[in-house]
Amino acid sequence: MTAHQGDGQSHHAPVMNGRGNLPAETTTFVGRETLLAETGARLRQARLVTLTGTGGVGKTRAAVQLGRQARDNNTYRHGVWIVQLAGLKDPGLLARTVAESLGIVDNTREAGVAHLIDSLRDKHLLLILDNCEHLLAAVQHLVHDLLKACDGLTVLTTSRERVGTYGEHIVRVPPLGVTEGEAVQLFLDRATAAGSHIEQRQLNEVTELCHLLDGLPLAIELAAARLGELSLTDILDQLVDRRFALLVGGDDTGLPHHQTLQRAFEWSVAHCSPGEKLLWARLSVFPANFSRAAAEAVCAGDGIDREEMLDLLTGLVRKSILLAEPSPVSRRTRYRMLETVAQFGARIMPGDRQQFRQAHADHYRALLDEAAHDWFSPHEVRWMGTIREEWPNIRVAIAFYLSQPDQVEHGAQLAIDVGRTRFATFAGMLGQTQDLLENAYRARPSATVLAHRAWIALVQGEANAALPHLRQARKLDPANPQLLYTEAAHLFLATDDPVRARPCVDTFDAILRQLIADGDTPGDAHMVELFHAMSACFLADRDTADRATRALLASVEEHHAEWSGSWALWTRGLFELLHGDAHQGYLLAQQALATQHDIGDTWGPAFSLWLLALCAAELGAAARAARLFGGQLSEARACRIRFDGLRPFARVYDRLERRTQQALGDDEFTTAVAAGARLGPDQVLELALEAVPASERRPSGKVVLPGGLTKQEFTIAGLVADGLTSKQIGERLFISPRTADRHVVNIRAKLGLPNRLALAAWHHEQVRRIDSRSVDPGPVERAMDAALEGGDMLAPALYDEFVRAERHRR
Repeated sequence: MTAHQGDGQSHHAPVMNGRGNLPAETTTFVGRETLLAETGARLRQARLVTLTGTGGVGKTRAAVQLGRQARDNNTYRHGVWIVQLAGLKDPGLLARTVAESLGIVDNTREAGVAHLIDSLRDKHLLLILDNCEHLLAAVQHLVHDLLKACDGLTVLTTSRERVGTYGEHIVRVPPLGVTEGEAVQLFLDRATAAGSHIEQRQLNEVTELCHLLDGLPLAIELAAARLGELSLTDILDQLVDRRFALLVGGDDTGLPHHQTLQRAFEWSVAHCSPGEKLLWARLSVFPANFSRAAAEAVCAGDGIDREEMLDLLTGLVRKSILLAEPSPVSRRTRYRMLETVAQFGARIMPGDRQQFRQAHADHYRALLDEAAHDWFSPHEVRWMGTIREEWPNIRVAIAFYLSQPDQVEHGAQLAIDVGRTRFATFAGMLGQTQDLLENAYRARPSATVLAHRAWIALVQGEANAALPHLRQARKLDPANPQLLYTEAAHLFLATDDPVRARPCVDTFDAILRQLIADGDTPGDAHMVELFHAMSACFLADRDTADRATRALLASVEEHHAEWSGSWALWTRGLFELLHGDAHQGYLLAQQALATQHDIGDTWGPAFSLWLLALCAAELGAAARAARLFGGQLSEARACRIRFDGLRPFARVYDRLERRTQQALGDDEFTTAVAAGARLGPDQVLELALEAVPASERRPSGKVVLPGGLTKQEFTIAGLVADGLTSKQIGERLFISPRTADRHVVNIRAKLGLPNRLALAAWHHEQVRRIDSRSVDPGPVERAMDAALEGGDMLAPALYDEFVRAERHRR
């Protein structure tokens, strides 16, 4: 159910709000007024516009600037969203990548476009797909399907060639005009940013330089970055020198723009130190941004000293080979390389790239292994943010291992560790995790991988999808530890009969004890302890559930684990709903939800809203409960959680939903649920975190039973009075004979009675008093209702007396 160094800041999942996810503006945007005006007009007329042009001509910058204008003018109600596709190599992951960039929870098993359509059907937004040229067929189909189904969607793509979808409008992005002054202005702007001053008398040289560079923005920026090392005259001399070879091959073979860019790159290489040149080449194995630690792990050695890494990275930033930006997770600098720059870096790699691809994969395997061992700790929220930030690198590392026949196990373990960190549930990426596990299984069948796939299906309420994986895993390795744990979860979550499901509580307890004895990772043990406590609440007696939930809270407090702490609070709230005070359960669920919202959890809120709705129903706050039912249903649909497939959850939900519907009447109930479903996420959160006014709650009707006994103790006393043995009592109440015997001893001690015979006599006397109406019949009726609704077993004699008392009262 479901970090290295830094300040502990959490990294929230993006949320589809009214603004979008455009990057912050780090440099000024120069010129392009005609291009922006033309493209803006096209976007107002058409729903698909493509900016085309050669590499380095500024397609991405133009698209982002158009997006900023639309965002600042509130042109699109649900904002402007950009999806960077340069690092995506697998067309099959296109829909998932778009969902991830839009902050859409992606817990679906299918990697297709259906989930995107469901999420975008009622949205009014601009979607920018950047760098599409290597995924043209996939982008063509995706854009066609989205535009056909989502009336409020407009798409802007950037590509070296047209996408080819019907209705596409093409806008060609030209180089910056030199005679018009745009190219010169860009050079002057970047030169000033680099700390260089261009005098008026040098403007002719700047103009000549921009002509030599054909007005290509990327080439101009690379040249301006050299001014700290060379004079403007030296730069011109270097560019006029024809000793640089021109690019051969590629989509733009022989085109002047591409030749100019190649010349600019070669010129940049010539002015890099040997270490900078080596680092540029080696960094090309990173598919996305990276940290200094990652650069050291992957690129150091054989000509690059680890201690000089910071200076080399800084040098490449100054030369505009790398871009530097602060991490929202660690606040430390992260680096990234434009796709065109990375492609050139790969071309200048001396020798085979394989060793650096290997080093890249090994680094991220070690990173994720550390996360899996450390996540149940004060660092777990930071780990969630770190893994999200490194997700493209992790995905590429897994793909690399799975492509190496002798390293498939590493790829499978990496995919499994993604699940062990609970990142996939936290970030709403169960769908991508299922893809990775499926790829790992295809590369090499494994019972452990199958058990993890089944686990994901189970917690989403998809027991039918889990069964084939479980059956195949049993054939491969029936004693597999992960399989035994997942089978216990299947018994707990997918079994309709609570009597048949009850043994899972003891199984979880046994697995937990074994993990503790083995000294296994605390995070793995915690997940078992969480499911032991949760199953005890649903299936065991009150005392067992009380001990289990208290132990879970103590464990979380000991490890100072914030995300896990939200689940411990939730589980204790579940205990209060089923065995204690529903108002206390409501308060605990509110604490859990507030924490989940603060840390950016996409999974937990659906469960917290479920608990809040049921606690409100138990309290008698029917109108509030119905609205929460509606808000919870929307959240569950977004997360792809089928609560009706989580059988213990469904049993409690159905009972309290019926009670709420009876209290409000069919029409009012339906209206209130629909109103809750229409609320936006912020409105649902506001409703859920409100206190429940006393005026909304029905009187508690709490009854002090004779002798100060609890409901369960009074029930057991009645069963003793009926002549049942401890074994028979255990079978009736789904507890062990030893537990039943201990309860009898405790009851006798509480009442000061010497034996079971005396206890039976005492109980008969209490029943006689009830029959003579020495106990107020109103509270008696409420106690009977609470006991039956709570699932408690009542002694037949006591039940009969309750019925007689009620008849007499009426």
